[in-house]
Amino acid sequence: MLLTPLQDTAINSTAPSISTQTGELRHAWPKWLLLVLLALLIAAPASTKVAGAAWLLIGLIGLWAALRIPVVRSANRSLVQSILVWLSACFLAFALQAVATYYWADPWGDRHVEVRLLLGAAATFALVRRLCLSPQEKTWLTHALAMACWVALGISYVYGRGTPSNAIPWAAGVSFFVCILLPLSMQSHTTGWRRGAWSLSVLAGVAAVLLSQSRGSYGLVLWLILFVGIAAVKQLIWRRRSTGKEWAKGSTPRLGKAVIAVALLALVLVNFPRIHQEPLARVQQAWHEIKEISAPSLPQAQAINTSVGARLYMWRMALKEIGEAPLLGHGSKARIAWIHRLGESSGSDGIKSLDHLHSDLLTTVFDHGLLGLLSYLSLGVALAWIALRRNLYDTRLRWSVAGVLWMHLSSGFTNTNFGHNYYGVMLALSLALAWILSTDETKEA
Repeated sequence: MLLTPLQDTAINSTAPSISTQTGELRHAWPKWLLLVLLALLIAAPASTKVAGAAWLLIGLIGLWAALRIPVVRSANRSLVQSILVWLSACFLAFALQAVATYYWADPWGDRHVEVRLLLGAAATFALVRRLCLSPQEKTWLTHALAMACWVALGISYVYGRGTPSNAIPWAAGVSFFVCILLPLSMQSHTTGWRRGAWSLSVLAGVAAVLLSQSRGSYGLVLWLILFVGIAAVKQLIWRRRSTGKEWAKGSTPRLGKAVIAVALLALVLVNFPRIHQEPLARVQQAWHEIKEISAPSLPQAQAINTSVGARLYMWRMALKEIGEAPLLGHGSKARIAWIHRLGESSGSDGIKSLDHLHSDLLTTVFDHGLLGLLSYLSLGVALAWIALRRNLYDTRLRWSVAGVLWMHLSSGFTNTNFGHNYYGVMLALSLALAWILSTDETKEA
């Protein structure tokens, strides 16, 4: 693919064009806006406002593209169809929650995550249909994600749980970046120092999540193991089939590289024991609290006054309350009042200090019943559909979406991430990046 040099372009002017091998024209991102986006992405783990600015910038570029740039990708392209599926799911999720929010006269500010996802998906739809990134610019964007992981590691290593936002949604937001970067670091055409640097950045992002001591995001480790395991097996099968008996001749160098990698990882863990000691201590603490709430000898008020104990007790009692209004729920005001009454009756100061159920799913079902459940599930079903459509969508996109979906569900199971601005911003921003980075101009041309 032949690329013309990009020129600095004002946002109110036409984007420079890229000529493909077939002579077809593509419109490129304005260079200075792309550079601003790169800077914002790198600093996104350091500030909720910076992450919000990156999301806003993508939205503004999408709006500008929709108003000023003609469509260059038809609606029957698989990439366009995939973002259209996600956009439709975001609209459905918002519409269902809007009906319930209006019915209960709940604060419209509670719908900030659905609004951010909807606007982010709309902007991404416009960008995918009208603009493109050159391979070099995609490399820059990937470098920015990698550097953001190191910024996150520095923050969590120095401040621990004292992250710029609440530690739980902050860790989930960083995990989204890791899930986008992971398949990019394993691409077949990514070789040399780039693969090594991006892989190390993935590990830095994982370490940042672990040091934040946010147990709900520890599922990132499982996702890393699953992804690397599947990638390694597929690579071995492919090499064995393509090279036949010659495959065994190159096994020694590969084994040597694996041994070196394991040795370096062990060296890091020995010299920086906090990376594994603090997460292990948090997991042991959770297990201890689970056993406490199951022990009949302990007073109930003592057992449910712990972090895990309060969650389990609230969830058990909330299920009974949900069954009384399964269609439209109780509304957010009634939920807050119910939690405070539950804390008073149980004698738990921990529960009395809360205004949510420490679970995205249970909170939205308690508030809005079946409508809330369908809204929450519509997002997950759309992402799962895209991730599983092997013959339709780009491999990078499917793995990125699958990773984000896994972290969205696992981290939201034990916390109300939808109540935090940072989470909604990072979720919408990360999914937009997944689509932007998955475009393949050479293949489409």
